[in-house]
Amino acid sequence: MALLLALGTLLAHCRGSDDDLNDGGGAGDADTDGDTDTDTDADSDDPADCPAQALGNRLGRSHLFVGGSMTDESFDRAPFDIRYQYLAGNVPAEGPCANCAENCYVDGQSCANDAGCPWWGCWQWDQDPPGRFVNDFVTKVAEAGGIPMITYYIWYSVAGDVEGAAEIARLNEAARLSALLADYRFMLRVIAETPHINTLLHVEPDLWGYAHQVSADPSTIPVALSGVGAPECAAMANTIVGLVRCFAAIAHAEAPNVFIGFHASAWGAGHDALVNSDPNFDLEGHAQATASFMTALGAADADFIVVEMSDRDAGFNNRWWDATDTTLPHFSQAIEWVGALGEAMALAPLWWQVPYGHPGLDDVCDRYRDNRVDYFFAHPMAFANAGSLGIAFGAGAPCMTTAETDGGNFLGLAADYFNGDRPPLCGVRHD
Repeated sequence: MALLLALGTLLAHCRGSDDDLNDGGGAGDADTDGDTDTDTDADSDDPADCPAQALGNRLGRSHLFVGGSMTDESFDRAPFDIRYQYLAGNVPAEGPCANCAENCYVDGQSCANDAGCPWWGCWQWDQDPPGRFVNDFVTKVAEAGGIPMITYYIWYSVAGDVEGAAEIARLNEAARLSALLADYRFMLRVIAETPHINTLLHVEPDLWGYAHQVSADPSTIPVALSGVGAPECAAMANTIVGLVRCFAAIAHAEAPNVFIGFHASAWGAGHDALVNSDPNFDLEGHAQATASFMTALGAADADFIVVEMSDRDAGFNNRWWDATDTTLPHFSQAIEWVGALGEAMALAPLWWQVPYGHPGLDDVCDRYRDNRVDYFFAHPMAFANAGSLGIAFGAGAPCMTTAETDGGNFLGLAADYFNGDRPPLCGVRHD
């Protein structure tokens, strides 16, 4: 319970060489889920024309992905495509521990179960080797027919629980960065223990948006990369561009079964495009500015790009979108922005951490209202037509609605979706 509470506290803070990064990355074409159907609905005969279809082929799937963060029991209720797990919290300063029960400390707190340190490597029985939590998660998701996804959100804590420009500035502190990358490498080695399981890796949400707020030119943002001792990154620039390439290089060296994606924040370019209410706002220009920054960062050379709608239910923060798509902000605006971003980066966007609430709830802890679940299941083709890889629902903070607290709305709609005519990846193209 202490571990869950620590994770919940951390989630409250999360909003939501120069070689091609894809070289050697992504486990390729292995089908780990048995879904070998061929997409005959899309007009394009060349999957390379549509990044979502191309990546779906590599993952053995041809329809718009649907899933989220949920319990084992909920995940078993439908043939979900994807299930994700946050990794959050501080890490051992001296590097990953060999034993959780003894001689393992984070912030002066033992990682034994009766003490409850925040390190994800000990989110299991302390007599098991560190990292079994992630190994068990990846394995059980694959055994249930899904694709596991890890959201690696560690730098916030390693940086000292700071955000924004202060968080970016601390990337130039070699000791902190060394601890982060040692932990990152360890996590990848755990994932590599199951090389037959394709795993999606979502790296550091929010961080790249904060970097964009610091400078539109990521090559000017200093990072103490040369001081971290990572051989794959020795020749990379001491900037945040070098860090992105370093993350990818370590992933490809340690876990070829990993498909890596970085996070594009709709608020990084200044105005938050997804909550815009001005009909004269240059939505396309904003998407292009975001894509240009992410491309300069090196994120366009990854396997996919991650986007989000909100980390809170609308009943909690009153940030509603119009489901009739007539009054801004509305869903069509968000889908258009994400589609333009993905097209400019030539990557498939994955919608992540989408709130679980629905309009029939009563706006109390664990039962806040929202309309995003209902909108998606009423308009899945709109997401497919915009080039989306899929959508992963999840709560971004304590007290938000979950698949287990919404009264069965999400699981019921998901069951109907999987029993129906699911949109093919890339939908119906109108070239």
